Amino acid sequence: MASSNIPPAELSEFPFVQARAIVREALSFYLPAERVSVAEHAAMHRYLNNRGGGFVGRWSHEEAPYLVGPMEALTGPQLTTAIVGPARSGKTTVGQNWLLQAVETDPADFLVYAQTDEVLRNYVKSEIDTMINLHKGMASRLGLKPKDRALDFKRFAGMWVQFLSATYNNLLNKNAARIIITELDACDPSGEDTYALADIRRQTFGRDSMVLCESHPDAATGLSPKNWDAGIMKLYRDSDRRTWWWPCPECNAFSSPTPGTSREMALHYDVDAPLDEIEQQARLLCPSCGCLIEDKWRRTMNKDAFWACAGTTVAEDGTRTGTPISSDIAGFWITGLMSPFMIGGIGTLAREIVRTKRDFDASGDDAEHRAVIVKRLGVPYTPPRTVRSVDAEALALREDPTLSLNRVPKGVRFLTASVDVQANRFELLIRGWGIDGESWIITYRQIKAEPATNAADWDNLIAQVMETPIPLADGSGRGMVPLALGYDSGGEEGVTAQAYAAWRRARTRRLAKRAGMIEGRVAYSVLPLKGMSTVNAPLLAVRYPDSQRASTMSARADDVPLGQFNPNQFKDRLSSDLLITEAGPRSVHFPSGLGQLHEFYDQLSAEERSSSGRWHKKRGGRRNEAWDLMVMADVMAHLFGLQRYHWDAPPVWAREWDDNPMITPLSLSQEESNAALPAQTPSQTRPKTPNSHAARLERIRQQAARLGSFSRKGTL
Repeated sequence: MASSNIPPAELSEFPFVQARAIVREALSFYLPAERVSVAEHAAMHRYLNNRGGGFVGRWSHEEAPYLVGPMEALTGPQLTTAIVGPARSGKTTVGQNWLLQAVETDPADFLVYAQTDEVLRNYVKSEIDTMINLHKGMASRLGLKPKDRALDFKRFAGMWVQFLSATYNNLLNKNAARIIITELDACDPSGEDTYALADIRRQTFGRDSMVLCESHPDAATGLSPKNWDAGIMKLYRDSDRRTWWWPCPECNAFSSPTPGTSREMALHYDVDAPLDEIEQQARLLCPSCGCLIEDKWRRTMNKDAFWACAGTTVAEDGTRTGTPISSDIAGFWITGLMSPFMIGGIGTLAREIVRTKRDFDASGDDAEHRAVIVKRLGVPYTPPRTVRSVDAEALALREDPTLSLNRVPKGVRFLTASVDVQANRFELLIRGWGIDGESWIITYRQIKAEPATNAADWDNLIAQVMETPIPLADGSGRGMVPLALGYDSGGEEGVTAQAYAAWRRARTRRLAKRAGMIEGRVAYSVLPLKGMSTVNAPLLAVRYPDSQRASTMSARADDVPLGQFNPNQFKDRLSSDLLITEAGPRSVHFPSGLGQLHEFYDQLSAEERSSSGRWHKKRGGRRNEAWDLMVMADVMAHLFGLQRYHWDAPPVWAREWDDNPMITPLSLSQEESNAALPAQTPSQTRPKTPNSHAARLERIRQQAARLGSFSRKGTL
């Protein structure tokens, strides 16, 4: 500086940087990425400025704890993160927080796709540019040249981000280690699979790459994974399928607001009430204790909740057992019931569901109703079916002359029995189940009894059903006993008390056996049943209604379990099954002579489904006992996990006959008594069997202990 012509007094006007600082900044770009997850970085550095009534301040995971899991998955070992969710659930902010974390601590190039150029422009202007301006770490790393700050391209120190509409051409010839697809189901690149095309764009980066997809479930139809063949639900189907589990504020038992879980916490309201009343009285229904939970508790429930992968079973106390399934896709399903950002909460959501459904019933246009279900509830839409009933004559024509009543045909792996209670009799149906839910009617008969007053009639009924083998059709001298019996616990005065007392006695005699936890529910070999009245009730739950405890986790041995099921959903399933005319999955087979017994087929056609989703008797008041019996037999098969069996390695009670513990040798007296089954009544002498049902179940338990649990979904 001594040789400079600038006077020393003027040198202070010029800024100088130390050489050490220049070197330190240059070397910082060569340092390894900071080991911090997206969730951790957001908690430390994300700032929100939703002026005009929204939240302003530092990001807090307490607002939406369910977003932590997806954010952590972005820096995890998997290759794709898929988020199913409604609008106003925060799912889009996961991608924004990922960009923030990458720019400030872990640079890598990004491709960001949206459905159209217009949507993309609005997104960048309102969300991305605003986020850059709010965060000094992003703004200081943004390039100074105009081309580095374009609407569709941002260059940061060590990385770039390109924003593109999800057209076919834009999904080709682009490469980046990280890809974000917003609203996947709204993208339509000339009929191609958006995710499949984007997935190719990161292949050269191997396991250092990640694709984030988030969307409403627009492309899926219904709640069956078989119909999830496109869009975000296809990714979720192929993922580790994580569901959200939170505790009830009343009994502290964990359940899930995700559809299809073993203990689903559903939105509860009176579908026939005025809209204002629905909005005010909508609650969440705890599947464990049956209490109704107000909207104000959802925030607290979310704080204590967690994600659980498919393959694990969540006990009521929150304990997780089992082995999570392995997948390169981390899948998360957020529903509107979880979101704290819904204007008006669950009351407004319930009101809109009912309002749009009523509008659809009146107009025939379901577009608005579909939008509410998909975009506000976050659930795949099932188009409401029109009124449907079963054709009795068509079913009667399908009787198979090669099948006989009271004989177990080849293909049946296990039996479930159901009993309907009438004033002067029991009605019994036994249904055989095979691979993929194919079923056969084995036995159907009436048994004279006094269900409201006679305890002996109940005891004889349960003993006969559970200890009387039904001969196999192969003539081998062997028979099969039912795996489970479900019976109606309602009716005229006195029936419920008798039904509960009969279970306690059956438990003492080891006929009502606890088989363990299956799909998060306690499975019993004998179980009283009751249909729920609300359309949106859980599919199936096991509760203890006569227990004095608020929690079902500590039920005593003499507390009677009650299987509470959604009759409308099971009747939907049955009506669909009865429409299948070819042998195979879910088809129903009818033995010769069945139509001669108590107008069986007429009873199967006695009800019809209204557009509201409820099944009710047709005009004329025809009997419907056979219809109800078919449903209850399905309920018991569902209780024992039929819908989840892996048929290449089924549970021990669903194996081939030569390796099935429910098969037992027949004595001569048993063969003779089975031949006379239609004429039997509870007053007859109960046949003695060489092996009790309790002993057979104990044998199953021992075999299961040697072989391990029957699937990842349940244990014995």
